[in-house]
Amino acid sequence: MTYIFNKEPQTYKAAMESSEAPYWKEAIQSEINSIVHKNTWKLIDIPLRHKPIGHKWIFKKKLRPDGTIEKYKARLVAKGYCQKEGQDFFDTYSLVTRITSIRILIAITAIHNLIIHQIDVKTAFLNGELDEEIYIQQHKGFVVKGQDHKVCKLVKSLYGLKQTPKQWHEKFDNTLLTNGFQITNCHKYVYVKQYKNSFVIICLYVDGMLIMGTNMDVINQIEKMLHSLFDMKDMREANVILSIRTQKNSNGYILTQSHYIEKTLKNFGTMMIDQL
Repeated sequence: MTYIFNKEPQTYKAAMESSEAPYWKEAIQSEINSIVHKNTWKLIDIPLRHKPIGHKWIFKKKLRPDGTIEKYKARLVAKGYCQKEGQDFFDTYSLVTRITSIRILIAITAIHNLIIHQIDVKTAFLNGELDEEIYIQQHKGFVVKGQDHKVCKLVKSLYGLKQTPKQWHEKFDNTLLTNGFQITNCHKYVYVKQYKNSFVIICLYVDGMLIMGTNMDVINQIEKMLHSLFDMKDMREANVILSIRTQKNSNGYILTQSHYIEKTLKNFGTMMIDQL
């Protein structure tokens, strides 16, 4: 079997000129709708001694485990490299869950026969609140008529900003802590809540999470609470976690990355996968 890798466009112009332009246009509109819905910015006249930072579109194809396209995704990303430390950002850190933590949690799930659900948070980084004054230019194609001279003052975080992962984590962290969860000693992105006859574990990784527990009713209750606060897609039983495919059987879980290896090979051009 021959696999031909179809690369994502690297620029807005390339996306609009590609054969998949209708899909990318739909993805862009979905992103703009999310930004507007979350009141991410407001249009104002640029204040004196302030300069708006630029932005660009990033295009990605979300693939299913079998390599077929599940979703076209577009992200409006600020050019965070233009930010100045001490002026429009002060603190930053990367929101990364150690892969060893994921493996341990899957092992715990297998040992105790837990339920494990996977949830994607749509435009997760747009949920963070900003403390600094940051301005970006209006994007070509979405300039508000009659207000083309104005700029967007960011109220919420935007992908690409230095502080965005930190702001999203703080928002999610406060949400869980105020709802009775505790941060585990081993990892600041793993939370646990004890009930009388059950418990729930939540592991946050970038813009997704795993929810593990012994009681489906309790898990549904937690998911309902999170859905009321964030725009999320419930993937139900976990299938692919950070490029690791999970398959449950009578003895526990099998973890594989064959689909990830195939995708990596495709990145280098046409590959005869069956020969490997």
